[in-house]
Amino acid sequence: MAAISSYAHLEAFGRERLSPNFFMREFLHSEIAAWHGMRNVPDHPEVALDVGRKLCTELLEPLQASFGKIHVRSGYRSPAVNGLGNENGLNCASNEKNYAGHIWDYPDADGMHGATACIVIPALVDWIESGGSWTAMAWWIHDHLPYSSLCFFAKLGAFNISWHEKPLRQIDSFAKPKGYLTRPGMSNHGGTHEAEYEGLLASLRLPVVSSSHLPVFEKHTAAAASPAARMPPAPPVADAVLHSKGEHTDNPVNYRAVHIKSAWRIARGHKSIENAVYGKDGAAGLFAGKVRIDYERHGAPLYVVVWQSGRSTGLLVTSSSESSTGIAVAELPVAAIEAFENQGGAPTEVLARYFPG
Repeated sequence: MAAISSYAHLEAFGRERLSPNFFMREFLHSEIAAWHGMRNVPDHPEVALDVGRKLCTELLEPLQASFGKIHVRSGYRSPAVNGLGNENGLNCASNEKNYAGHIWDYPDADGMHGATACIVIPALVDWIESGGSWTAMAWWIHDHLPYSSLCFFAKLGAFNISWHEKPLRQIDSFAKPKGYLTRPGMSNHGGTHEAEYEGLLASLRLPVVSSSHLPVFEKHTAAAASPAARMPPAPPVADAVLHSKGEHTDNPVNYRAVHIKSAWRIARGHKSIENAVYGKDGAAGLFAGKVRIDYERHGAPLYVVVWQSGRSTGLLVTSSSESSTGIAVAELPVAAIEAFENQGGAPTEVLARYFPG
């Protein structure tokens, strides 16, 4: 995409869809630009779109799927707009600090790209007004999403959330308690933190994901530069996921296959998670070439996503020559699966990160 040089071009750029629920237009609004009569458009539109899609797909979509509507306070800033904001004390860091941050289309000093948005979540506003702390949301994101940095502010529970090629995995705040909540090297950085956000989830009547079902992000610090390092290693599949009993037993089992040609093929009729993964018509059979489908039409299978309605964790399956079953299985949050479902498919580069190496 060429540089934006006309109103028609800007209009078309604003209509670019970054993810199922987010378009570029809402990230272009700037009160600084509006007040000072400036254009807030990127010099490199394609770069801005690329990192914007990662910000929305990997962070904002699963966050909105879990906590409801997200309102964007500030997204993209051009170097001119950000520079003016910095010079006039309008809560903008310097351009150098905002490259790969609010300035999406320029890399940082290390040549890495990223994108930041300042957002408000009404559910978090309600939680704080009822006496809760912003830290509940911070810890939930830390345990569930491949963010780079979070910075919380005192008004409306607003916070910056950043996606970056080389994620820092650090959280700080201007709201009380001020300073770093966590960053690599701090004793609280690893493990899971369910007790910190169970009250927030209870206020929304959402299930708490047990520690055995959560991706483990703490091993991936700023030193991890490869794309695979942005997501957790595939944990062993808990028996509770495959052989669940009780309140979820009668809920539907959902099965989606990702092929080279078919991005999100729906298959029905599986009665259990175990059947959907290991049954003759399940994932294992699919990767063995034994399922009765038109392989030529759909192309070779790459992944299978399986989840049961009402549960917080689903399964991701891929082929593995090192396994006796012919498949490898990882867990992933249903919030992320629902985001894929809404957009009619899952980016294969995102799914691949659950199987590093």
